[in-house]
Amino acid sequence: MKKTYSLLLFLLLMAAFSFAQEYGSIKGTVTDPEGVPLPGVTVTLTGSKTAPRTVITSERGNFRFLNLPVANDYTVKFELVGFKSIVREKQVVSYGRDIILDVSMEPAKLEESITVVGQTPVIDTKRTQVGVNITEEMIMSLPTSRNPWVMLALAPGVMIDREDVGGSDAGQQSAYYGHGSSGADNTWNVDGANITDYSALGAAPAYLNLASYEELQINYGNNDIRSQTGGVQLNFISKRGGNAFSGTFYLDAEDKAWQSENIPSELKAVGYTGAGINKVYLYGATFGGPIIRDRAWFMGSWGIQDIGTKTLAGTTDNTWLQSGYARLDFQLTSSTRSNLFLEYDSKLKWGRTAWGATVQAPETVWNQTGPTYVLKGEVEQMFGNLFLNAKVIYTHNTFYLEPVLGKRTADGSGPYMYVVQAPDFYASGNISDYGTVRPTVNVNFNGNYFAENVLGGDHEIRFGVDYMQSTVTSYSLYEANLSLNEYAPDWIEAWVLRDWYINLWLARYSAFVQDTISFGKLAVNFGIRYDVEHSKCKDEYQPASPWLPQYLPELSLPEYDPSVEWKTFSPRISLIYDITGNGKNVIKLNAARYSSQSGYDMAYFVNPVGWAEIDLRWVDLNSDGRVTSNELFGTDWDTGEPTVSPTDPDGWSWYGGFDPANPTAITPVNKIDPNYNSPWLDELSASFEREIVTDFVARLEVFYKRRHRFVWDKGILDLTTNQIEDQTNWYLAGHDDTVNADYWTRHVRPAGTYRTLANNNYEQYIAAELVLKKRLSNRWMMDGSFTYSDWSWHYKGDGYDETNRNYYDGGVVAPQSGGSGITNVYVNSRWMGKMSALYQFPYGINGSFTLIARDGYVVPQFVSVYRSRIGWTNLCDQRNGNEKFGDVRLPSFFELNLRVEKVFNISETSTVTIAADAFNALNANTSLSKVGNLLASNYDLTNRIVNPRVFRFGIRFNF
Repeated sequence: MKKTYSLLLFLLLMAAFSFAQEYGSIKGTVTDPEGVPLPGVTVTLTGSKTAPRTVITSERGNFRFLNLPVANDYTVKFELVGFKSIVREKQVVSYGRDIILDVSMEPAKLEESITVVGQTPVIDTKRTQVGVNITEEMIMSLPTSRNPWVMLALAPGVMIDREDVGGSDAGQQSAYYGHGSSGADNTWNVDGANITDYSALGAAPAYLNLASYEELQINYGNNDIRSQTGGVQLNFISKRGGNAFSGTFYLDAEDKAWQSENIPSELKAVGYTGAGINKVYLYGATFGGPIIRDRAWFMGSWGIQDIGTKTLAGTTDNTWLQSGYARLDFQLTSSTRSNLFLEYDSKLKWGRTAWGATVQAPETVWNQTGPTYVLKGEVEQMFGNLFLNAKVIYTHNTFYLEPVLGKRTADGSGPYMYVVQAPDFYASGNISDYGTVRPTVNVNFNGNYFAENVLGGDHEIRFGVDYMQSTVTSYSLYEANLSLNEYAPDWIEAWVLRDWYINLWLARYSAFVQDTISFGKLAVNFGIRYDVEHSKCKDEYQPASPWLPQYLPELSLPEYDPSVEWKTFSPRISLIYDITGNGKNVIKLNAARYSSQSGYDMAYFVNPVGWAEIDLRWVDLNSDGRVTSNELFGTDWDTGEPTVSPTDPDGWSWYGGFDPANPTAITPVNKIDPNYNSPWLDELSASFEREIVTDFVARLEVFYKRRHRFVWDKGILDLTTNQIEDQTNWYLAGHDDTVNADYWTRHVRPAGTYRTLANNNYEQYIAAELVLKKRLSNRWMMDGSFTYSDWSWHYKGDGYDETNRNYYDGGVVAPQSGGSGITNVYVNSRWMGKMSALYQFPYGINGSFTLIARDGYVVPQFVSVYRSRIGWTNLCDQRNGNEKFGDVRLPSFFELNLRVEKVFNISETSTVTIAADAFNALNANTSLSKVGNLLASNYDLTNRIVNPRVFRFGIRFNF
């Protein structure tokens, strides 16, 4: 711990002398009526969230205010002797967006002033990033459960693996996918600081309370050069104290008494009682203001989400989320600013599922505990045309999943994990005991340099370096070191295990440079990014398994380095053309390449003492339901009978993580190609944006994305000679008449796995999208989108296993949910429409709604077959000979949420708002998941539906 604190102190001191991602900015050019640049204009910016700032326009009439806090009350005043002063009031600054003000000043003999109120440009004419900024009005005044995933569900083209009705899924992370990118490439940020969980790539380390934040930025395409990946980028913008005291208190409540019923009769017939809300209470407060006016400010936040839900199977799932942060901001000098930020989040959950409540027993669940801390320090400095910024971020994420039936017993006498794999999947018994600690330190230094009239244009040069280091220490323990898996009444396997303890380390080094060149109406962005990622195993110990300890012995590992790094160059280029020269009709073209984030993948894959497992047949000779050594057997593959000695590896159904010929070796059985590297995501896009009226913009955009250079795992047939398998090791093993499909298997079971690149297979994403955005003005706001897309997989020769190849080749890409409370959801929609809007009626009454409609997700059709030397496999339906993954789908989904609120003005700066929401207002019961095993007794049965209509009532006080 002392070493950790010393490292943090050292990094904070480094940051004080260094350069990160800017907030919003107001930039522009001042000219006379003939378009001639005006140098020497005094430009003054004021606002409630910052000290006054003043700049003088350059020889080319340029001015800029960088790294501005999110706010909607900025005033910019332009003054020059002999010209009419101009005042632009109520300018709205969002995170990561540039406001470009092109101001024309008219000559005047007398001192005159022109004031323009509330006309903030809505089109960024310098950047091509596509996404949405979820403002505080949208967070608090739209009918949502105010968690990040419901806001993601409203973002154009983003797909979520579950549907949240009034907070029904707020206590669990959702998987989400945006515009053809991998979910593992999504990132989470707070105020531009990366807090992504590198042990669960694409996930957050904590459940940030969205109601406590000023804004949520969601980018889903044309990602900035500061972004390594092409995934969805989320950025939570914390509230900041200003020169006046301000704050919020809110309380919202839902109860099962305010809920309808929507369970269909066919589900009642099988004993399901209906999912829904038992209770949801959301309450919290923020408060901030000046410590020293124009010099120092504070802001604090605290919130509770008390969530109690009922599953379709009638079990309960209760979650308690508490979250808060403290922020301090300082104006050290006129050109030096800094801030400190501390976030605390804690999750307590009772009844967390692994596969879903309808496919596991009520007692086969976890109770979850564990807090997360985020600490950030930031310094920024302006030296004339050079802007420098530094951030240091420390994230400490811990959580524990404790089985409801209790931790495993010392003598192995407790209930086993028992999973019926086929034909009707169902899990029972005691689930695994899991815990993890995941600290991460990230330091990044960034800068902007402005050079005017160089090579015929004005340049904004962005540059930066980034260092990230993270570790994960985890354990996973099973009762009696085994789990039982039933594939048929006479085929039950005991998967015998060694305890699993890991300690992995990773580091990433990054650097980038980008130049934005402005030539009048044309802006050109060209940049390049370089990333190096490296992971290794450190200081691990695994005790021997009580089963077959001669093969699963005690092992220790001081350190193992796979000596493989991902090294990637990522070029980005874009063109922006302002057709009419007033920022109201803009064409944007973009070409980019992105790498992926590896996390601990390489170290985990080659870990010499990691997960180790042997799958044996279990025959309960004495019918007591307990496993003993004399009841474990290998399989005679000629007869299929469990008659082989369990010590003979030839009879094992499967094994992994060790070499049976040398089980005590501290050398990996898996190996990595020295040329193994990151997958690529290549992106081409074009858009046309038009400001229809003030504050209302429409954008038509098209995307072409190609994700390629995937992983190809080949078998190592001999660890001594490192012989790698080829196509000759595979042969046609059989045909299943139920699905009219062939399946293949291996002649020789591999002793290990060789990981290399598949250079020919690829995913392709083509989409067209219409996006509408109306900022809140003239009593209304609106966000809408319609997306039509084709996300498909194409096999081009890499891989030896022909099983299911025709089914997937040319079919859709539909990632399966897993590890977050549900499985069996295959996420892919060919079309989706989304709309949210608010209107301010007279007498302080506001009405709003959100509407989502989309294509139903995919339901694969299959049977399970056993492939010798591989294991049980889902063999997909080919009865007509030309079926593709994606042909069979769930019904189209739609959800309408409504809200009405009454605002009471207590004073000029204080309001009280009383609100009522109706979630799933039409009480739809659309199927969200179905059983796809053709041989299951419950084939085609729905096992997840949209939660029923529920009402929420709330009160909010703002000052």
